[in-house]
Amino acid sequence: MPKSASFDVIGTCFDFAVPIDKIHSRLGPKLSTAAVDPKTLFFAWFYAAQRDFTYVSLAGSYKPIAEILKLTFRRACRIVDLPADAVTDEDIEEVMKAFKAMAPREGLKRCFDGLREAGWDVYGVTNGGIQTSLNYYHAAGINLDEEHLLSCDTLKIAKPDVKVYENANKHLTNRGVGKKGDGERWFVAAHAWDLIAARKAGFKTAYLDFEEHDPVTSVFGEFDMYAKDMDELLAKLKDII
Repeated sequence: MPKSASFDVIGTCFDFAVPIDKIHSRLGPKLSTAAVDPKTLFFAWFYAAQRDFTYVSLAGSYKPIAEILKLTFRRACRIVDLPADAVTDEDIEEVMKAFKAMAPREGLKRCFDGLREAGWDVYGVTNGGIQTSLNYYHAAGINLDEEHLLSCDTLKIAKPDVKVYENANKHLTNRGVGKKGDGERWFVAAHAWDLIAARKAGFKTAYLDFEEHDPVTSVFGEFDMYAKDMDELLAKLKDII
């Protein structure tokens, strides 16, 4: 059976430069009065939306993360002292369009192609929507079909609920990919919170440090692999016997 690598998508495979640039172009001059820069506003908004996405799911009222992002952007601006009336509906629409146009992390296509050439099967497991996520990969020149992409929208359960990763394991088993618990199934993410649930579900875990920069092992424990970028990740995964 082939080994598999299941990748988180938002933030791991695709970075946030495009929406951050759009926040700068739409709101840059206004942000000077709020004493916050576009990158800080973006991550304050995005991390809060991830929290709300997860908490709403835990409360049994699941909503797609794109909907939560759109509906909480104005609130995120108010929290950093940008008045609500300073943000137009058009501003929000343009930022959301930019979010759907995120570019791949450097080396992503080399990593996916290299793993496939080495006999691995590669998947995405995402909080995002199916079509938006497929569009990310296709725009990056990476062939990924719906059988290789699992979305929380299908289950209506947010990561990092362990059921999302258990469902990924079930999907891999049904496709005859690797074996659960024997080191042939890897989960790759740039978020430590993602990997602790994947580890609990039986995946080997690989941490990329280009978003969080620090895995904070005193909180999340040790992962099986650490890499600074996609090229190092590819080399280390291919080195597994």
